[in-house]
Amino acid sequence: MDEIRAFELLKKLAFTRMSGTEEEYTAAKMLATEAESIGVNCEIEPFTVQDGEVDRAELEVLEPFHAKYEVTGMRRSLDTGDEGIEADFVYVENALEANLVDVKDKIVLYNGYLNYDPYERIQKAGAKGIIAFSGSILEKPEDMEIALRALRPKMTDAFGDTYAVNMRVADAMDMVRRGATRVRMVVRSRKVDLTSHNVYATIPGTKYPDEIISLGAHYDSTEYSKGVYDNGSGSVILVELMRYFKQNPPLRTLKFMWFGSEEVGLCGSTYFCEAHKDELAKHKIMINVDMAAPILGFDICITMGDDALEHYADGMMRENGLAARVSSDTYSSDSIPFTDNGVPAINFARFAAPGAGFGHNRLDTLDFLSATALKTTMTNAFVFTNKVANATVFPFERKVSDEMKGKVDKYLKRKK
Repeated sequence: MDEIRAFELLKKLAFTRMSGTEEEYTAAKMLATEAESIGVNCEIEPFTVQDGEVDRAELEVLEPFHAKYEVTGMRRSLDTGDEGIEADFVYVENALEANLVDVKDKIVLYNGYLNYDPYERIQKAGAKGIIAFSGSILEKPEDMEIALRALRPKMTDAFGDTYAVNMRVADAMDMVRRGATRVRMVVRSRKVDLTSHNVYATIPGTKYPDEIISLGAHYDSTEYSKGVYDNGSGSVILVELMRYFKQNPPLRTLKFMWFGSEEVGLCGSTYFCEAHKDELAKHKIMINVDMAAPILGFDICITMGDDALEHYADGMMRENGLAARVSSDTYSSDSIPFTDNGVPAINFARFAAPGAGFGHNRLDTLDFLSATALKTTMTNAFVFTNKVANATVFPFERKVSDEMKGKVDKYLKRKK
């Protein structure tokens, strides 16, 4: 395996690849071309992603002062029409119960990224609309765009639709500091279905072809981001592993999978697990690589199975002198749908040291990554894959513990 070659491919993938866009599809075809050039047959499989488009978004303070703030409309927001909606305004901080006593029919400002739990509480409290914010007060508007957020289908299907926009944190602070009490919001939006793609390449096992080791990495990015840290790095690691095992055929079948639309809710991996349930029964373990290569950082290995898998991974790391923090927990990536369907998983990643790397914005660039750092995660993933792919007897049961099932249920919001 060659980390320099992998890093050169990473440079080629350094462009924004949002879910369901032509750029994402371009990246899928690039990965497929790499597989074909290695001599591995490849398939690109399309699937549908629920999303939205926003034509216009505005936020205006009406009382006790007048001001307009730049905002982005959240995709899949309700459409206000050109006239917009007007309501009293209240800042609800983290949307705890005490913050939501008197928000019915009001437009609320929530702290930061709007995810499932606060959305549930705000909707049940009867708010008319939601404003969230992103960024840092240290950023200059000309240096950082307002994040393009979306209301995920899992949230709206469970708790209903709403009107929603996102703004800069500095502007949100200004609104609260000046005591805004009434606002007008405009969001011209519509729901749309987009087409995303998964890429599959398979190397058949020489002795146990019906025992499949699946290797996954998502190749999409968020808005504005070049997505090299998250997760072009994992994508190119899979290419190098595939290259090695094509030249050194494994005993067990290796299925390499690059997933689209991970950043909007693990859509590619979820689609695969739903569409290929019969095949999934043959998968012994899912090996997921998501984020690698920061020069300053540390490697992790998170297992999602039972104690035996965690102990095996920890022993393997020690035996081979590999420095990675091993633990057992959920990992917010494409391994989740596999474990939810009974396939144990292991996640390899390298996290950036504090302040030494960034994801999900325009700061995710090659500037803080290196081929040398990429090699550490690539080596960890390779050693584990080689061990399980070529073991005379598979070293652990295909088992997900009840404790891990509970953690996955909690992650997927099936229980509190």
